Amino acid sequence: MGVGMVLGPGIGGWMASFSLSAPFFLAGGLSLLALLFIFLFLPESLPIEKRAQSTARINGPQLRELWNALFSPIGFLLVLAFLVSFGLTNFESVFGLYAYAKYDYGPRQVGGLLTFIGLISAIVQGDLTGPFTRRWGEVNVIKVSLLGSSIGFALMVLADSFTGVLLTTGFFVISNAMLRPSVSALISRRATMGQGVAMGMNNAFMSLGRSVGPLWAGFIYDINLSYPYWSGSIIMLLGFVISMFKLKTEEPVQFEGHQSQVAD
Repeated sequence: MGVGMVLGPGIGGWMASFSLSAPFFLAGGLSLLALLFIFLFLPESLPIEKRAQSTARINGPQLRELWNALFSPIGFLLVLAFLVSFGLTNFESVFGLYAYAKYDYGPRQVGGLLTFIGLISAIVQGDLTGPFTRRWGEVNVIKVSLLGSSIGFALMVLADSFTGVLLTTGFFVISNAMLRPSVSALISRRATMGQGVAMGMNNAFMSLGRSVGPLWAGFIYDINLSYPYWSGSIIMLLGFVISMFKLKTEEPVQFEGHQSQVAD
């Protein structure tokens, strides 16, 4: 998945330089190819006799559960999960428009930059997050990443050359890439409602951030093309300030009646 996320924007940007429709036809063709591979080569792992038989209906969004989760011991961590996705999609959703309006970058340049961003993110999450959290703990990594993301947002507005864009976006991505795994790990560790429920809530708030981020970025971009990044900087800075008071390096962890002190 990481390789696909890295290669996809670059290939899409290269093809869009010839035709803006080409990346969509390529995506449709690859999806059809994946369907054929699944049909021909992927066996069903669960036999019929072991499949659950249920007549339960699928319910809609459980908004009350999401609201109540905010007042649980991991409530602030769920807010951070929202901010992680909000900040990244706030950046990505208008980046093509921003780069075109400010630097006159076409699809090929934007696709190349997104490939660079994906590569940096994959390296940071795969090689740096683990050693950093083992050395300094998730709480400290989260605080530094929030501050770094805030600074990165502001620096991107100030960049005035291709080299500057590479450096500032790289700095932002390095900071932001460590947030998601650190927040998720801390939610799992500090869950009092069961890890499965807690991680489901984590994914729900991340999805909410992915929904709200582009809406906010698109709305405020129409006012001023730099506002999405300035607002992202302010929001991340606010998250950092609150985390200085709300996130402690030691908290009780409770699973099914067992309670202990865990140091990050």
